[in-house]
Amino acid sequence: IILGFAQSAVKRVDTDDLLALPLKSIEREALRCKNLVQDLLIFSRQHKDQAQEFDFNEVVATTRGMIVAEARLKSVEILTDLGALPDFIGDNNKIQQVIINLCNNALDALPSGGKITIRTRQGAVAGARGIVLEVEDDGVGIPEEIRDRIFNPFLTTKEKGKGTGLGLALVYEIVHGHGGAVEVKSGARGGTVFVVFLPDRRASLSGHRGEAR
Repeated sequence: IILGFAQSAVKRVDTDDLLALPLKSIEREALRCKNLVQDLLIFSRQHKDQAQEFDFNEVVATTRGMIVAEARLKSVEILTDLGALPDFIGDNNKIQQVIINLCNNALDALPSGGKITIRTRQGAVAGARGIVLEVEDDGVGIPEEIRDRIFNPFLTTKEKGKGTGLGLALVYEIVHGHGGAVEVKSGARGGTVFVVFLPDRRASLSGHRGEAR
């Protein structure tokens, strides 16, 4: 309600009006609160998976289209290298959230521009076959002292008010909720790649659910 009224008021106020800046601030902060509540709901697992069969590469392509405009503003090029994949069973909205969060994290690591590459391929972990998703950037890298804690809730290296610290924690929860695993590789000279493994869950159509490994 607050966000709706604020957005309506912003449209009716001239940019040079004294109320323009306060109203824009209300709109911005209400949107940030909305996103934070949404993240907390996902993190607390109050949303059940809406499992369905879908084209994983199509979700990647759609998600890329959602973030490419922001990337261009930051002089960041988003490339894709998509391998041949079988249809995937899972919650496509949550998989999309994983890709968005990983790409947003990569954008934050590229303050002076650069390149993000999204890759997909078939792979296997501990004998389980599935899909491997990689999001790589050539940015500043992740400090070694926090590398083993980056999936902890509310851990953020951003300045106050710029992030909730839930982005990577949500990635971890969603991936493990799909029975998968995620790891990060970051070099001392910069550059980071997040590797996500998502097992084949087609057996879940008969009521089975993969376990996290």
